[in-house]
Amino acid sequence: LVHADMRHWEAPEKCDILVSELLGSFGDNELSPECLDGAQRFLKDDGISIPSEYTSYLAPMSASKLYNDVKNYNDLEHLETAYVVKVHNVAILAPPLPVFTFHHPNRAQHIDNTRSIKLSFEPHPDQPSACMHGFVGYFDAVLYKDVTLSTYPPTHTPTMISWFPIYFPVRTPVHVKSGEKVEVSMWRCNNNYKVWYEWAITSPATSPIHNVGGRSYWVGL
Repeated sequence: LVHADMRHWEAPEKCDILVSELLGSFGDNELSPECLDGAQRFLKDDGISIPSEYTSYLAPMSASKLYNDVKNYNDLEHLETAYVVKVHNVAILAPPLPVFTFHHPNRAQHIDNTRSIKLSFEPHPDQPSACMHGFVGYFDAVLYKDVTLSTYPPTHTPTMISWFPIYFPVRTPVHVKSGEKVEVSMWRCNNNYKVWYEWAITSPATSPIHNVGGRSYWVGL
């Protein structure tokens, strides 16, 4: 047992299999990409990483209780922070969409774990008008070949309770009419000292960008 930072520790020899448990509720939100990119030098050229791939998912959500719990702090910081929560008594307003995907080992010549995406959510056909209080996030991971681990509802691992979804609040709730699309932009940012997410609604209303520069919520490198 070695107590050290895997990004800096020097292994006595290379391994055939690199097994890690660095997945967060949004897949990459506990620095799995950065840590495994630093540790993959321990792996032989034909070595296997477990997990080998993971994808985050996002969906718009109506969740008045969660939103009010956050709003009651009465500050900007809590409205720009993501929370791991067990969601119940909520309404998912559209099917989740994939957000960011990472593969391991990453043999790219230049590794860049920053990401950006714009998502357009199609509402459920019978979805009535609703108040959107933010977004719920999940992940789906490929451990090895056809062995998976998932909180993403269509592929959720049976009986697994080790991970709950993640909640990204919005500063101001948005009224979504029946049949109306929801669009959001999201960024995964890195400044060599910390990693953070930024997000902004672009339809049916326009919100400020949340958590600019990681001012409220980040994970230190």
